[in-house]
Amino acid sequence: MKATKSFRVISLWGQETGFMLGGAMVVPVSGKESFNRELAKIIEEDDIGIAAIPEEAEDWIDETNQKAMKLKSRPLLARYHYPKKWALSPTADRYAEDVASRALGFHFRIKL
Repeated sequence: MKATKSFRVISLWGQETGFMLGGAMVVPVSGKESFNRELAKIIEEDDIGIAAIPEEAEDWIDETNQKAMKLKSRPLLARYHYPKKWALSPTADRYAEDVASRALGFHFRIKL
């Protein structure tokens, strides 16, 4: 019987909210040391199939974690990056109230 593997995201501190709203299990980190601590935990967990990491953190992976990943087939690393400039869709305000009420669990009125 094959087990379903889970997905984990390592994000830079302050950038985890979008992943959480999407339902992902997220671990925020503040730098190279905390990144490697969390990556080591993920490597040791057998139920994690994919670990998404910030593209710029690729160079942060220490030698211990690199060796550990070579010995195991999982997790697969998926690299992501944030856009250099954020811009909202021209129609974003139409959906803001619905998104916020679903995320927070109650209704309120937004006036811009």
